[in-house]
Amino acid sequence: MTESAARPAPQEPLRVAIVGCGNVALNFHLPAYQALPDTYEIVGLADPTPDRLALGQQLAGLPDDQVHLDAAELLARADVDVIDVCTPQHLHRDLVIAAAQAGKHVLCEKPIAAVPADAAAMVAAAEQAGTILAVVHNYLFFPEIVALTQLIAAGELGEIRTVTVDMLGVVDSPGAAGYAPRWRHNPAASGGGVLMDMLHGVYLAEHLLGAPFDAVSAAVDTATDGDAVEGLASCRLEARRRIGLVNIGWGLGQGGIAVNGSKGRAIAHYRADGTMPWAPFETLTVTTAEGTRVVELPAGQELVPLVADAMRDTVADLAEAITGDRAPAATGATALRILESTVAAYASAALRRTVDLPLPADGPLHNRGVVGLSEVDLPTESPVRARGLFGLTPIGA
Repeated sequence: MTESAARPAPQEPLRVAIVGCGNVALNFHLPAYQALPDTYEIVGLADPTPDRLALGQQLAGLPDDQVHLDAAELLARADVDVIDVCTPQHLHRDLVIAAAQAGKHVLCEKPIAAVPADAAAMVAAAEQAGTILAVVHNYLFFPEIVALTQLIAAGELGEIRTVTVDMLGVVDSPGAAGYAPRWRHNPAASGGGVLMDMLHGVYLAEHLLGAPFDAVSAAVDTATDGDAVEGLASCRLEARRRIGLVNIGWGLGQGGIAVNGSKGRAIAHYRADGTMPWAPFETLTVTTAEGTRVVELPAGQELVPLVADAMRDTVADLAEAITGDRAPAATGATALRILESTVAAYASAALRRTVDLPLPADGPLHNRGVVGLSEVDLPTESPVRARGLFGLTPIGA
């Protein structure tokens, strides 16, 4: 059964439980469900860190018998319709598969996993169980992205040829202090650095191009000498005759989105040319043979309310998918494709050549993710090896 195949529609409010009480869960996921009381009822939390679980319990207003240090106890409960997985990505696989096997729909934080093979197993488990696996690609719900999508669909820009997503002003936000605040700098846990953390840019490029990527070339580098993950990535992603250019980095660099078509272009501008969502949206301009116009959109929100609204729209979309028997905005299959594109970018940077998609299912990159580069025959001049990225040992070290 596919993710959008026929299934009984449960009654609302949907009973949701959150696994993982980190910053994104408590600051954004929990309030998103609370903002939709007619759609969702929060019935459970799980986290192995007592202080984070206690904080989540307080914010959710749950009794002791609805919070768990062991996620297995929560997954075994019969009074849960939806599991929201907010753990680090290397822990997603077993949780999502167990939830699907228990007949529960899943919303999974991005990236869907650190390893493509894990993501593929998650997608297969949901398909076999006939449950929905949705992934948090919440930037799709930003007002300017919605407006760009509508412009493209209306044909005003003609055939889309290129999309450029610049996100070179990303803030390197630490994880929850009570867990492991620098887990995103551990390639075995994170699957990569700034590109993996902000693969929002990758899925936005594919979404706006309107075609799946089939080849990737990229360069990456550290933000700080000695770091195990990249702090800068520049990617060229091919989608048949269409091209996505995605540049992502920690720091104070430029941000913005440009969509170029056969009949015109559209450009989203952000405050001081900064990176969304830290820099609020300012204007969306459209240029065609008739001239340039500014699309009427409300002034962009600051970081917290912007992400909060997008998360609310993400969970609302999931509810509509469950009760309306349709696919969510970002399916597990889409998220798997985006993850493979990101891992392929790391491989391209290490190999210094274009990498085709999908990745071979029997290869180390599909089965181990970025740490699988240790099993790949890299050229002696590989800059990724020279930098000691992703656990690789520089030649001569």
